[in-house]
Amino acid sequence: MDLTSCFIIHYHGSAAIDQPETMGRGLPAAAAGSGVDDQGGKLKSSWPEMVGKHMVEAAAIIKAERQDVILELHTADDPQPPDFNAHRVCLFLDEDLIVVRTPVVG
Repeated sequence: MDLTSCFIIHYHGSAAIDQPETMGRGLPAAAAGSGVDDQGGKLKSSWPEMVGKHMVEAAAIIKAERQDVILELHTADDPQPPDFNAHRVCLFLDEDLIVVRTPVVG
């Protein structure tokens, strides 16, 4: 799987990042994970098992399970994006590119 087109790299403090139109994070929790796949099953929206894994491994697993999402790369101390995007999963990484927070859709 070619992961090069799957990432948006977030540079903390940069105002020049293009982001799609998004809904506010003030949505009820049910709205955040209410996606349905083609067979009527609920789409996965959280990957707690990725904490401690290398970015490349985590990205490959998430993209295999949710081809509809774009992965954003963040440093460990970056704040969570303030807006909700049903097609975004943020990977918060330490200096060794290890996932340090549970990746979730949003």
